Amino acid sequence: MRIVLLALAMALSACATPEQRADEMAAYITENYAATCAKLGYLAESDAHRNCMLSMYNADQMRNSVPWYRPGRRW
Repeated sequence: MRIVLLALAMALSACATPEQRADEMAAYITENYAATCAKLGYLAESDAHRNCMLSMYNADQMRNSVPWYRPGRRW
């Protein structure tokens, strides 16, 4: 019984709230894509810069999650 309670306590302590997950994702996107979008000419902290970062993140997610997806590929 102690093992079950200990396992349950550990599992619950590892949970993150939706806000924490959103903050982690925002930090990841900013860390990985902000410099590239700035080099492309987008002003930091502008809507266009944020859109650039999100577009790059979404393209990477699509590229990494669907093995047959290749932009520009003709069927």
